[in-house]
Amino acid sequence: MPAPLRRRYSVTADIVAFRRCPRQYGAFRIHSYAPAHQTQIYFGTIIHQVLDRCHRHYHGSVDPNTAGTLPDNGQTLSPAQIEEWFRSVSAARRSGSPEPAAPSDILRFFLEVEEGLRSQGIRPVSSHLRARAVVVLQNFNSLEGPELYHRVVDTEHRLQASQETHILHGVVDLLAGTSDVSDSPANREMWDYKGVSPNRLTARDRQTYQFQMRVYARLYQIKHGVLPQRALLYFINELYGETVPIRRPANAVMEVSLDPAEVEQAVTAFTATVAQIENARDVNHWPPAAVGVISESDCTICDLRWDCPTPNGGRGVELRIP
Repeated sequence: MPAPLRRRYSVTADIVAFRRCPRQYGAFRIHSYAPAHQTQIYFGTIIHQVLDRCHRHYHGSVDPNTAGTLPDNGQTLSPAQIEEWFRSVSAARRSGSPEPAAPSDILRFFLEVEEGLRSQGIRPVSSHLRARAVVVLQNFNSLEGPELYHRVVDTEHRLQASQETHILHGVVDLLAGTSDVSDSPANREMWDYKGVSPNRLTARDRQTYQFQMRVYARLYQIKHGVLPQRALLYFINELYGETVPIRRPANAVMEVSLDPAEVEQAVTAFTATVAQIENARDVNHWPPAAVGVISESDCTICDLRWDCPTPNGGRGVELRIP
């Protein structure tokens, strides 16, 4: 008898998404409905892929001549300069004239990533969101780059493990050595970039992010034989501002405890969530998140909010008929 099919479950795209809201997960992940606005996908992908280009720039992966140098040498443009350049690009496209060259490495990386997203139908909801993303990216590059980039061991570090009923996998945004890239696996840090504000997180959100990093830690342990030294969540939106912060904002980083018992609990919770998803698949039942489990900001941008009992503290969304 052939072995039963074992589905692959992603830490973020499946488990975290289902724990946040089974109804959203069922609609957009299982039934493949396309959300009208993909703001979170746009912002998160831009952040991750541009920073990946920054790391490769520093390590000379694309051009050996850039090895050991920060993109733009750490210099930044003002929000007004960024928005003016975006306007000039839009005007050139409308008129069919040549587009102006990007005035910085960060903007060049940004446009490359954005063009790829546009080809997938993923666009920003406003010009302000685009400019905001560039500001936080260049501020991160200037503030964190000098101490971080030389420690980068790997980016988009893929992890996977086969379990009895499923295959679990995840992608760590960044692995950093504690001093240099020759550090052993036991001395490395896992970084995960978040494009949300830590002040808007519910208690459940914080638990979910901790859960995510602990599952990554177990996958890392399976692959490398040891747990990583540290796990850090970096809330990059905390870097937004007219000027580069002098020091890292207090709320920008949250360290996640990797106590072995907590890691084991997270893996157990992962397996239990897989069972819940499989049961939901069997009956095709995807209930909305309970009040307080999902943040109001997530509900506000959800296409399913109009007939959902969860938004506005359980009062739902008031329908307005002209």
